[in-house]
Amino acid sequence: MAFFVPALAFGQRDSTMAKHDSTVVKHDTAAHVIADTLPPKKDTTVVIQTTPASCYKEWSDVFAERGAKPVPDGMQEVVIAFKNGEDYHCFMGKVEVVGGKIKAPLYVQTENGAYKTFASMGKKLDPEFVAASGDQLWKITDGMSALFKTADNEYGRLFFYKFVSKGGNSNKAAPSPADLIKD
Repeated sequence: MAFFVPALAFGQRDSTMAKHDSTVVKHDTAAHVIADTLPPKKDTTVVIQTTPASCYKEWSDVFAERGAKPVPDGMQEVVIAFKNGEDYHCFMGKVEVVGGKIKAPLYVQTENGAYKTFASMGKKLDPEFVAASGDQLWKITDGMSALFKTADNEYGRLFFYKFVSKGGNSNKAAPSPADLIKD
């Protein structure tokens, strides 16, 4: 989505940065007057596309850093994260877990709070990918599903966010000797 700044009259100078979603717009109306006889020029607007925030990467990083508790059986809430090249989409959903494995169907939550099936979104798993993955596709490891591929070449993963460990799993740094050893 682009955001444009209105034009200024020739000879005025205005440099503005505006940010909207993942697009940064830089508007620079600097004009260099060579002669007073030049016709007025329209301002230029430069649209700089920034890399969109990757909800997929954000969720992956949190789970990698913190780890997760085992996911119990029953209907569980999930974040459904998709990536396709540089495009990322994350949705809320739920899925049933039986014996530490995902049981189809996967449900996606709508804006009004209702749930519809993954298939009703026009999404389905790539049959060749499913066949090659075998039983591993349905396992839950460290609070995440295995990576899956849809028929329209998107990759995705389910994050069982309610089971992410509190705090980090990284090693605690030792304090200095002066702080630790008291004489």
